[in-house]
Amino acid sequence: MADRREDKPADFLLPETVKSWFSHMYTHLISGNVAEMARLYDREFHNLTNNYFKQASWPEPSAVESLVDEDPTFLLLYKQIYFRHLFSRLQPGMDMKVASWETYVAIFDGVLDGSLDLEALPSQWVFDIVGEFVYQYQSYCQYRAKVATKGEQEIAQYTENLFIWDTSKVIGYLHALVRHSKIVEILKEEEGVQAPSDVVKELGYFSLITLARAHVLFGDYFTSLKLLEPIDLFNKSSRGEAKTTAQIHEKSPGCHVSVFYHMGFAQLMLEDFAAAIRSFSTIILQVNRNRNYYSRFADYEQLHKLTEKAMALLAIALFLCPGQRVNDQIHTLIREKYGDKQSKLQKGDISALTELFGFSCPKFILAAVAVEGEAPVNRSAEASQRQQKAFNAMVARQQHIPAVRSYIKLYRSIDLEKLAAFRGVDVELARAELMALKVSGPRLKSDVHFFLNNNLVLIDEEASNQRTGEFFINHIHKFARIVDECAVNQ
Repeated sequence: MADRREDKPADFLLPETVKSWFSHMYTHLISGNVAEMARLYDREFHNLTNNYFKQASWPEPSAVESLVDEDPTFLLLYKQIYFRHLFSRLQPGMDMKVASWETYVAIFDGVLDGSLDLEALPSQWVFDIVGEFVYQYQSYCQYRAKVATKGEQEIAQYTENLFIWDTSKVIGYLHALVRHSKIVEILKEEEGVQAPSDVVKELGYFSLITLARAHVLFGDYFTSLKLLEPIDLFNKSSRGEAKTTAQIHEKSPGCHVSVFYHMGFAQLMLEDFAAAIRSFSTIILQVNRNRNYYSRFADYEQLHKLTEKAMALLAIALFLCPGQRVNDQIHTLIREKYGDKQSKLQKGDISALTELFGFSCPKFILAAVAVEGEAPVNRSAEASQRQQKAFNAMVARQQHIPAVRSYIKLYRSIDLEKLAAFRGVDVELARAELMALKVSGPRLKSDVHFFLNNNLVLIDEEASNQRTGEFFINHIHKFARIVDECAVNQ
């Protein structure tokens, strides 16, 4: 009986629907049928995972070789999917972490030296290759920061594999993909510049975006925003091929939400509140208005969570930079989700900002690498504590602005002593707060302007324009959503 079983192919125990997935995916990869690959990659893979592999790994690449003619390109790409699922559902050991790293190295080296010929791939799959690469790097950095708390055997395995997920190598590969694709030159509309292929162009584009994301995780917000400068995310000035290229992020819902979340976070931490509010508002409205579209994708739950985090960060930005004009629907969504935190803030309880930040910030990492021969040190909380400290310092600089603004908006003129009494501070501190608000006014795009004449504050409030057009547009969108929901429920 055992001999008869050994004669059978390695895939004979797989369900027929799983075998069919491999056969069809391989066929469509060979023929370049991107639409069918996208369907199989997203929804079909998700359904099969829920049916057969919810708490188990997908078949090892060696077990499906006979289903795909032992094609090396398909098997290498499938390895990336295999490890992505493994890292999302299970607890991989060191051998799996090493194998996953080697898989990405093989893919990127193949793309860079031209030995891996990628004719056509769905945009979501292309994004997931570099997006998952940075995610696994982030996970390994978190593991590396606390490996000192593990047992002797695990520490020994770790020290034997110091070469994997090295920060300089990870960042180096992403930069190499950006250069190889010539994506920056294409976005800048330089003449005669072409990417080696459409897949490589998208890979370079997504590498640029994930590089920006990685720098946010490091706390290097300035570099993150500089990396995104070539991409016209708001479609302001691009045209022709450059405009089409700039909008590649819209082909991947995961990328689309992620880039605005991380960009907005970087802008918030650099105290560019108006820009952060715009970034967060853009993606929150888009996801909320197109729920039916986004809910069709397998990663909708993750997109929804990231959108909720963006909403919490937007609540922080709106408190620290009051008076910004945002869509009424945004205010409604924030009230529904974080009304309790807003109530705390209105009562002067600044701890609500820390709570919102703790929930909504990225999982920061230390970019430092291990040194061979040195014993690991537990640094698991260092990265998050460093960014929390930076956030608290920003709040300390800005927290008086909402209160000062609310008082001076009530008057055409007010004596400085009276304002100080309202604020519960001495006159000199009230003067300093006013000066801080005055200096920050242009940066905050404040809706109130004032002048200080000796000890008299003269207020010149900017008249706000009624936005009746936006009111009707919002209600048209709301009516359209109700119609869509009624159609779905029929």
